[in-house]
Amino acid sequence: MEPFAPGRTVVGFVGIGKMGVPMSRNLRRGDFAVVAYDVRAEALEAVRGDGVQPARDLADLAARAGVVITMLPDSGVVEKVVLGPGGLADHLAPGKLIIDMSSSYPARTKVLAETLARKGIHLIGSPVSGGVSGAEAATLAVMPGGPKELVDAAMPLFKALGKAIVHVGEAVESGHAMKCVNNYLSATNMISSMEAMMLAVRLGLDPRKVLDVVNNGSGCNTGTRDKWPRFLLRRSFTTGFSMGLMHKDLSMASDLAKDTGAVLFLLNHVRQMYALGLSQYGFDADQAYLLEIIESWAGQRFEPPKEK
Repeated sequence: MEPFAPGRTVVGFVGIGKMGVPMSRNLRRGDFAVVAYDVRAEALEAVRGDGVQPARDLADLAARAGVVITMLPDSGVVEKVVLGPGGLADHLAPGKLIIDMSSSYPARTKVLAETLARKGIHLIGSPVSGGVSGAEAATLAVMPGGPKELVDAAMPLFKALGKAIVHVGEAVESGHAMKCVNNYLSATNMISSMEAMMLAVRLGLDPRKVLDVVNNGSGCNTGTRDKWPRFLLRRSFTTGFSMGLMHKDLSMASDLAKDTGAVLFLLNHVRQMYALGLSQYGFDADQAYLLEIIESWAGQRFEPPKEK
């Protein structure tokens, strides 16, 4: 398959949400033509000014696109968009490629690829990490899984969206398996950093100095290096990733652990923490609201340190 080169490739983008908006914009900035579809008309209007052209429906998008990217909440939505009535599979020509950049369930990605292969349509799973800020800055970590020929063809697209691009494996589901591992670590870092900062406050330590020490020592993680300085230190619950989506990813990781016979105690504990957050705050609440639960258990509210 020939590479999807800037200047002569039309990219179909399905899912113009928190991540899809900046990602579609960055593809345009990378000199790709972009035609987009979302069930919300207002989402398409948000990117029209950036040169992203709206599609009337999935059939229109499939007819105009040389390659299609899906950025959707889960495997169920991906399967509906691809295989449902009027979906992509009914309208894409044989030989076309779908790149699923959603956080999909690995086993379902494998089955979807097999179903599409019978129609002559290719699929690779290529989830991303880095959140909305990484999408905006085009610094996402991209983790494609699938045949090397297809991943190589898609590489110009990945380079327009991210910086760290790792071909995880030849299996189409390997990228989505990698995303489960990554998000398990991300969620664990979030919770452990919250508990550690609560302990530091109870011990009378200066939160800023705690972060200075930890981030130059062995305790450094994405919670202390990113989430606390940018958001939690000033009590801004706007990290850009919802409680419900992270719980979904952790549940996938837990299911994968069971399937492989691995007993992962900490994974199940973290998943239960997010389940509690989901029950208290709802699916769309930012994951940072877990801090309020930890505060209630510690009997201490974290107060942003005064600026000196």
